[in-house]
Amino acid sequence: MKDINRTIPPKFKTIAKLSFTKAKEKKLANNIPVYTINAGEQDILKIDILFNAGEWYQDQALVSSSTVQLLQEGSANFSAEDIAEKLDFMGSYVYYNAGKHTTGISVFTLSKYIDDTLEIIEDSIKNPLFLEDNFATYTAKKKQQYAIEKQKVEVIAQKKYAQILFGANHPYGISHEPEDFDNLSIADIKKFHKTHYTSENCKIIISGNIKPEHFEILSRRFGTPFGKIAGEKAHVQEFAIDPSLEKNHHIEKPGAVQSAIRIGKLLVNKYNPDYPALQVLNTVLGGYFGSRLMSNIREDKGYTYGIGSGIVSHKTAGYFVIVTQVGQDVCEQAKQEIYYELKKLRTETIPEEELQTVKNYMKSTLARNFDGIFALSESFKTILEYDLTYSYYSRFWKTIQNITPAELKTLANTYLHEDSMYEIIAGSK
Repeated sequence: MKDINRTIPPKFKTIAKLSFTKAKEKKLANNIPVYTINAGEQDILKIDILFNAGEWYQDQALVSSSTVQLLQEGSANFSAEDIAEKLDFMGSYVYYNAGKHTTGISVFTLSKYIDDTLEIIEDSIKNPLFLEDNFATYTAKKKQQYAIEKQKVEVIAQKKYAQILFGANHPYGISHEPEDFDNLSIADIKKFHKTHYTSENCKIIISGNIKPEHFEILSRRFGTPFGKIAGEKAHVQEFAIDPSLEKNHHIEKPGAVQSAIRIGKLLVNKYNPDYPALQVLNTVLGGYFGSRLMSNIREDKGYTYGIGSGIVSHKTAGYFVIVTQVGQDVCEQAKQEIYYELKKLRTETIPEEELQTVKNYMKSTLARNFDGIFALSESFKTILEYDLTYSYYSRFWKTIQNITPAELKTLANTYLHEDSMYEIIAGSK
């Protein structure tokens, strides 16, 4: 066997272009759109059943997330124990998730069990029991979890950060408290389910090694109208962003060993043409392990175990945030270094070598978003939720490829001036 010289790193090459399998749209008899991503050779399928039923649509705190989670607690034909045992026997996994705009039931199953698995999911969606005992157990458990979480400085800081950006009554800024569960009733859950879990409000994505019979099973399970009377439309609320006039906020947490820092501002979302370029700029600053914030504040100064920055896109707004936790004794110094790095983006041009490293990292990360059937499904789900097309990813790739240091410096001066930032510190003085 040939000896390997481990002092010589393996050769690598940059990815020349982005390629992926695209979803194709079909429709069930009741007009539910089904997006198929036929890829992979293993007999595995991922099915995402999506409803416009996120926090944006609720008029009662916690009702959106509670409704989707309680779907697994028993239906007309399956008890909660039946659901858990049958899914476990088949090796199927179901994930229930509530977002700001969308709720989803993600199903992972072997092809041979798709019908048996979807029989359970269909009954859970169409005929949930929402029993008082299950509701009481769920709310008691969640209330305890919330009570524990709200004591953590990082949770305190993040809640406050969302509130000061969007306002306490905006879905992006709402901070739920343990006491909110006391105001939630099973009647709220049933009403929300009846209004939003309907065939008119549903989309389905299926990815994997798809056979014609799989679409036939979907048609049989979800192809007839279900939910409220056809023609009824759920009320969609409008919310105004109401940012705080005060830029600096400190939340005292007596006895805290560390302080949680959030520094950031409202920013553009995916619809803005500058969004991809801003993601490149953010990656330089704090978007990966080799970023400037990590190199300075963790590696050089040793103020924190981890620090990062991100640009978060919601459907109607976006924001930029720098996140870290530091010891009480170095909180002020850490803040100074954060503002130093922000200013440096505006005043100094990013070296070509550093930018090329970031470009290579971002291209490989973007390519991984299309590596495998599950990744393909998640990437399509993103553009489906935002009503975008696959050209969004092509433009993103092109931006990464062509962006220059001078353009990034201009963006930093346009969007990331340190004086425009909000600052939130949660911890002990």
